[in-house]
Amino acid sequence: MSPPDAQTYWISTKIHSDQFLLYCFEDPADSTAAMRGSLLARAALVPDLRLKVREVPFHADYPHWVPMDVGPDHVVAHEPLESWPDCLLAVGGLLTERLDSRESPWRLHLFAVAHGAPRCGDAPAVVAVLQVAHALADGRGASTLARALFGGQDAAVRRAPSPAPWRPALALTLAAARLPAQLAALLAAAVPAHRTHRDLERDTATGVLPPQPPSLPKGPTNARPDERRSVRMVVRDAADLRGPGVTVTVGAMTAISLALTRYLRAQGSAVPADLAAEVTVAKPGQARSRNHFRNVAVDLHPGVADLRDRAAAIAASLATRRTRGEHPAAAAADRALRSVPGPLVRWGVEQFDFGAIPDTVTGNTVVSSVDRGPADLSLGGGPVRFTAGFPALSQFMGLTHGVHGIGETVTIGVSTSPSVLADLDAYETMLHEAIDEVSAAFGPIGWRAAPSPDTLHSVSEAPAEQ
Repeated sequence: MSPPDAQTYWISTKIHSDQFLLYCFEDPADSTAAMRGSLLARAALVPDLRLKVREVPFHADYPHWVPMDVGPDHVVAHEPLESWPDCLLAVGGLLTERLDSRESPWRLHLFAVAHGAPRCGDAPAVVAVLQVAHALADGRGASTLARALFGGQDAAVRRAPSPAPWRPALALTLAAARLPAQLAALLAAAVPAHRTHRDLERDTATGVLPPQPPSLPKGPTNARPDERRSVRMVVRDAADLRGPGVTVTVGAMTAISLALTRYLRAQGSAVPADLAAEVTVAKPGQARSRNHFRNVAVDLHPGVADLRDRAAAIAASLATRRTRGEHPAAAAADRALRSVPGPLVRWGVEQFDFGAIPDTVTGNTVVSSVDRGPADLSLGGGPVRFTAGFPALSQFMGLTHGVHGIGETVTIGVSTSPSVLADLDAYETMLHEAIDEVSAAFGPIGWRAAPSPDTLHSVSEAPAEQ
């Protein structure tokens, strides 16, 4: 396991970080029982779905990925649901569950919904929720796994060689043998990491590089969530969030900025003057781990009244944060982490207090955006209608947004706790209204024509720009 993925795995034992990828399929011909059988057979052909985690004895090294058989428990067919609100409650309940990657780093949930699912009219639907441990894949990788499960025959993954059988004694011996080389590499990486960090400080001081975003006071959405989870899905045409020079992701953040400001005012809460979002942004360069992204703080500019100007300001903030994250110092720090022995990384995770509430924050909400490709997926004979996702809450982040597209449909998935957002239905309505206003502000429909594939997604773990 790579150091970043191992760090992600160890953190997952402390806090919830599983990903939940939701796909809604309309009017399937097969029963959920028949779907379950075909999905289990399909999963057995996907190499990354046949892995689990094993720790090296005495935690002497990074954990290993070892072979795993796909079994009946990997696909769960839940009791049929009557309506879409019932489905929302069921999905919210899933978000409290946590995978143990030593048993399995993934599970698939199936819900038959009799009526009311968005984009399905009065037809029945099946909602599939793929739960994936973050150590196994980031948003882009998890979307690839879902495509392997729900894609056509051309998406089937050929069986690949499995990892070697797990031999703890051999792993311990290899850990001891690797340690001297790791320490030498760490010393060698420390010098350029220190040098590039000094360059970062100099470039920031001279104005060559944008400064680090300031810490912000906590807002109402930075409250500690309780154990309950509530979700909503705002399903829209991608064209509603796209404009001249404006990506879907920036359009979504503009709508979120507008809706969140209005919701807080309606609730009698103070609107932070410097409202910001933590946004996941893909790292540049070749991925050397399953998780190849970083988080940046993006200003949402609630004080800019004109929505076109607000979108431009948000896009500029995003570009500025990405520029800073692409400084050579970031790559040097990543190289240094790859040289740190596993026991030291694990020790660092163990020392961190994940229950502590900071005095200041970098963002008031989270926005994660992923383009999940063309709308050519199906399940049980039913075509996919939309997809959604729900970034995890934390001790000081009680509201998150997932912006997920498939084909020309985009869903803003909202995840929160009733202790943070007491009236989620009102917030959902405000999001729809905000998107309507954003769509109108961005101009004539001709300006929102279907883009080329490289302009779909703009941030995060997206395989292309949104």
